[in-house]
Amino acid sequence: MTAQRIWFAVLALAAVSVGCTAIAPPGPQASMPTIGSSIRPEPVIEPDLPPSPPVVMRADLAAHQRVMRADGSEFTMRYSSAVFDPRWLDLQFSAGWEHEEQANVDSEALLFFTGPTYERQPGRNELGIALHGDLLLGNGEWRAGNNAAAAQRAYLAITSAGELEFGYGRLLHEQRHHYRIFIGGLHALINTTQAAPETYKGVYSRLSLADVRIIYAGRADGQLELIETADGLHVDDLRAFAAQQGYVAVYLPDHASKSRFIVPGIKLWSEQQALWVSGGDLSITPLPFMLKAQPTSAWFSAPP
Repeated sequence: MTAQRIWFAVLALAAVSVGCTAIAPPGPQASMPTIGSSIRPEPVIEPDLPPSPPVVMRADLAAHQRVMRADGSEFTMRYSSAVFDPRWLDLQFSAGWEHEEQANVDSEALLFFTGPTYERQPGRNELGIALHGDLLLGNGEWRAGNNAAAAQRAYLAITSAGELEFGYGRLLHEQRHHYRIFIGGLHALINTTQAAPETYKGVYSRLSLADVRIIYAGRADGQLELIETADGLHVDDLRAFAAQQGYVAVYLPDHASKSRFIVPGIKLWSEQQALWVSGGDLSITPLPFMLKAQPTSAWFSAPP
């Protein structure tokens, strides 16, 4: 058993026993010194890097909150939560139809989750899809195939300085050096940082179904919280939850039947989960890609 597999086994036991855990990948192992050399090595000049955080992701996979609606009634919201410091978060495009089984055992990942919507266009590319939003990620850039959708929706971004931003529209050429991560094609539930422009066309004013949801939430402390609801919820209940939590912004990819929230080795994708999020119709659950969360290379280079 490799060191990483042992690490995941320990985390799995911790998650089962307490329901909440702080997750950080193992850093690179130090090399063994050369034996028998009499030459004194030159002193190593350490790079001037900020100290790395003790954890990259804090996860609570059995979270629950009592939430009060505007009419005074209450409900219990059950959900899985992963909180990231955006300064140390890298996101990768993980391509492949129905590759959840590989994601379940990926020892490099912290989390796999649902990205923006798409439409099928056979023959357009290897996946046969057109994205509804631009993506700028750690392993490349993907331009939207539906330009109208990309321009009319919202985005989440991480700047080169590691700050979280929630905005509207598509990725502009002059923004490529400003942003390290850009996820377009999203739907704004709330955004207290800036008003939506007239060009924004969201869908949540007309949604009425109670579905399992993936939530991208900007916290008041500058952290990014990713959430999967355990049960189907109406949009108004999500707004009540967001207001109670004090989020500065909440965006959704609007993949109700395709929600993914996989913590490798701990919270796994299964046929039972597929049946739950799809309402029993497995034909609508296949997904051509997910977003893969992992630490930045700078996290591994920073001193402990």
